[in-house]
Amino acid sequence: MFLHVDLDAFFASVEQLDFPQYRGKPVIVGGDPNARRGVVSTCSYEARKFGIHSAMSSAQAKLLCPNGIFLKGRMERYHEKSQEVMKIFDEFSPDVQQISIDEAFIDLTGTERLFGPADQTARLLKTQVKEKTGLTVSVGLASNKYVAKIASGILKPDGFFFVKPGTEADFMQSLPLDKLWGVGSKTIEKLKNIGLFSIKEISNTSETALQRVFGISCGTFLYNASHGRAAESFDARTQNHSISAERTYPYDLTDSYIIETALMQLCEEVRFRLETEGYYSKTVHIKIRYGDFSTTGTQKTFQNDIDSFENLFKAVKDLFYSKWHNGYGIRLLGVGMQNCSTTPDSQGELFAFDNENLRKLEKTIINHNSKKNVPKIQKARLLSSNSTLKFED
Repeated sequence: MFLHVDLDAFFASVEQLDFPQYRGKPVIVGGDPNARRGVVSTCSYEARKFGIHSAMSSAQAKLLCPNGIFLKGRMERYHEKSQEVMKIFDEFSPDVQQISIDEAFIDLTGTERLFGPADQTARLLKTQVKEKTGLTVSVGLASNKYVAKIASGILKPDGFFFVKPGTEADFMQSLPLDKLWGVGSKTIEKLKNIGLFSIKEISNTSETALQRVFGISCGTFLYNASHGRAAESFDARTQNHSISAERTYPYDLTDSYIIETALMQLCEEVRFRLETEGYYSKTVHIKIRYGDFSTTGTQKTFQNDIDSFENLFKAVKDLFYSKWHNGYGIRLLGVGMQNCSTTPDSQGELFAFDNENLRKLEKTIINHNSKKNVPKIQKARLLSSNSTLKFED
């Protein structure tokens, strides 16, 4: 059995936790509402009552809620709270797959002797997170990751939904189209155009017919998803020597500035984890998924460890532009480091002195930002209009 655990309105919830005066009030985390490119990353549930949602322009959010509390976000603080929560997850299972700063899959195989039945474990985990961190999580429990992910969103916030084994297809086929995880508005529109208005209607369509309309990868995905089948296998033990981060976006990204900002955030998250977890790596990989579900990626192994944010971001940008079909909308981006080791493995460099100074400066900044109640040091671009491009559900 698998859990999908999602921190509720994470960025906004951290702000309300740290600043009691924000509790019960509409909090919007994202870009400057006075800037042209400002976009809402997430908002508190109080703000959602005004019709505000992620990916909305911050200016529009300001019109809907003039008295809302607009915040740029504090990524280092969010990383700190995320680590607290992930440590709790590690107490419940050795197989935890963190897929973003605020969500993870947990394989409960073999944990019954320690914590009892899976549903009991899920409730205990929810309680532990709330008591130890002050944050709430929504949890989905199912026999595969895909269904667990969707189940976690059914009773948000602070919810728990259990899809019992054997009921996956019935569960999926009871949901509207917009509950399909990873399916964008263009695909939903195309489904409706061919007369498929529900997940149940998709399930009654042959896989071959879906492939003819949507292509092999997307057609197969839709068919399997409508029947509640696992999209991929998961064994966190194969992930122990890699650190990665990826995001699925609520709309296709085409603007190069926004794409680079998204890549910058992913690089920052990966670099933060490498530094705080004590890993080194010289192999960088990227993943790109387009709006039509076609996926591509590439990786490169360098002579020296990638030991600074700047080096990682440059490597990622180069890899990205070598693979991106310019103009194609991007639904998902991923950045990672593979073959991680606790021992550095670098050859001599022409500018080793400069790189070492850069690495020391970066480590000093990370250590500084990990402290509580101090002003955070952030890159100017991540303080700008798209500083928190991590859109949340």
